[in-house]
Amino acid sequence: MLVATPRQTTTPNAFLAQINKVIPAPVYLFLGEEEFLLDSCLAALKKSTLKDAAEAFNYDLVFGEDSDAQEILTFCETLPVFASRRLVAVKHIDKLRPRSLDALQAYVIDPVASTCLALIGTKLDGRSKATQTLKKSAVLVECAPLLSRDIPRWIRQYSATIGLRIDEPGIVLLTSACGRDLYTVKHELDKLATYLTPHTHATLADIQALLAGESIDSVFEICNAIGRRDLASALLTMRATIEAGEPPLRLLALLTTQFRQLWKVKSLTQDVNGTRLTPDALAKTAGLSSFRVKSLLTQVGQFTTNDLRAAFASIAEADSRLKGFGGQPPVIVLDALVIALCRETTVP
Repeated sequence: MLVATPRQTTTPNAFLAQINKVIPAPVYLFLGEEEFLLDSCLAALKKSTLKDAAEAFNYDLVFGEDSDAQEILTFCETLPVFASRRLVAVKHIDKLRPRSLDALQAYVIDPVASTCLALIGTKLDGRSKATQTLKKSAVLVECAPLLSRDIPRWIRQYSATIGLRIDEPGIVLLTSACGRDLYTVKHELDKLATYLTPHTHATLADIQALLAGESIDSVFEICNAIGRRDLASALLTMRATIEAGEPPLRLLALLTTQFRQLWKVKSLTQDVNGTRLTPDALAKTAGLSSFRVKSLLTQVGQFTTNDLRAAFASIAEADSRLKGFGGQPPVIVLDALVIALCRETTVP
């Protein structure tokens, strides 16, 4: 099997097509604003690197704002357990302190052979020596948002993987409604696949029905109540939405999208130089509509980074329970989720 070659720049599509055909490189640098592509590349790298290895012993995930070079290097220098290779992933590498980023330079030049280090972030200062060293020593995968003209092609490709074929007018409407955020587009397509039988030809009317049935207003009100830590209002709105006929899994998916977009807007509010972005500039960077960004900005200040991170953990647990692990009624699972989301974190 070929070994992935460092010091090369590639696209997410090329990376995903090749990663299972090569031995992973010692260091990968995934950079860009498209969260779906960043997550997809990391998931593929994790699957390729760990294979059947014990993940609990051979995978470490840290976040740049909460970590430092010493912790990262300790993980990298740990030997794999019952496996030939381990994976260390550092998300938000752009939020790692400059001193720690500088300390990683020596490691990426001479990395541990049994460790694959994945560095993930939106953008690094290209003028810094540390960034230049990382880009020269790693396989760089550029995960920039797709251009508007490329979204229809992505819709066709992803639709085919879940057994859907959509009329061109439907694709145009979906593209217009969802913008360039791939998680949002994927969410809508996944919902469509749950309503239609496999290998169905979806029409414009199907897309119109899908978009008309959104419970965005209710989800926005639930998130507003959660942000205020108003548990009573959040529970009442959530229960009213379910009683109105909203499927629990779909409501959870909408909440997931809301919190994911809040995270994206919060993390992109300032550029790499610390300059605060205007709503229009933020919308362009995030791949969302200006209207959507302005709506999210009214909520984003209600949640700390730790709030949002805790929210994703609670949502993942609720998703597992709704899909059958625990045997609890869906309304009880969602009640527990709202209660967890309304708790204030102790660390700002």
